[in-house]
Amino acid sequence: MHPVLFHLFGYPVHLYAVAIATGFVVGVVLVAREAPRFGYDRDMVLDLLWWLLVMGLVGSRLAFIATNWEQYYYPCADFEFYNTLQIDPPLTEPDCWRLFRFWQGGLVFYGAPIASLATLFVFMRREKLPALPVADLIIPYLALGQAFGRLGCLAAGCCFGKPWDGPWAIQFPRHTMAWDQHLHDHLITPGADVSLSVHPTQLYDSLTGFLLFGALLWIRRRRTFDGQVMVGWLLLYPVARSLNELFRGDEDRKFLTEIVVEPLNTALGLAPGSVTFLSTSQFISIVTMAVGLGLFFRLRGRPRAVFSPPPADAN
Repeated sequence: MHPVLFHLFGYPVHLYAVAIATGFVVGVVLVAREAPRFGYDRDMVLDLLWWLLVMGLVGSRLAFIATNWEQYYYPCADFEFYNTLQIDPPLTEPDCWRLFRFWQGGLVFYGAPIASLATLFVFMRREKLPALPVADLIIPYLALGQAFGRLGCLAAGCCFGKPWDGPWAIQFPRHTMAWDQHLHDHLITPGADVSLSVHPTQLYDSLTGFLLFGALLWIRRRRTFDGQVMVGWLLLYPVARSLNELFRGDEDRKFLTEIVVEPLNTALGLAPGSVTFLSTSQFISIVTMAVGLGLFFRLRGRPRAVFSPPPADAN
């Protein structure tokens, strides 16, 4: 864990933000290079990518605030009551700025693609161009961005896993999110230097992102209808995310209902009583897969749009 990469003019540069920025920059460079081959003007695509970044961050931040509203409402409106709920250092005055401190682990990934896809369709409608081909161009880099972003989660210490003593388990130092939660749950003592060993769920999700990136590029090369890459993401990512949720142990991950499946806990080596279903992300995954299946049956018979590539000197 290394939350601060360096200081610039006295201000910390967080590795979480650097990881997200790196994923975006790499994606922008690759998409811009491929845009003419898909028949799109490079400047138009760069404009679109800027709005996808902005709305993706807004969507992921709003999703986190919606699922953790008490962490933002009470510090601003009633910080004294908030102090009775938290094991963090107590607040001495209202703190309304935490709404904007997304580098402290305050993003929910599913909010980003939902907001970004909505923005993509609105943007392309304004441009009077079909949205599905450009979605097929961009979607693989959503998975690549996820892979980089989860490395940022590892650096920030958020999205950590359930306790586990396996060969690739990791630990987090004092006063990190995992250490605080384990102390609150009486799993460690106040004198402990590190948290319990946990599943490296951030690395699981990052590896999933890289694998999904490769799979989506493979689908894109062989697609038979516009929107097929988008459908591939809508079907594949929810499966991977739901499986990774089984190993997540952070309390920021909310549940719609708590179902314990002990045979599955035993098979996965998880502690007895670990909640298996149904987290908010697992529920969103089910909805996302249903949307993906619906789009597959709706789009699969449609012919692909044919574009003429822009002039060679197009910017």
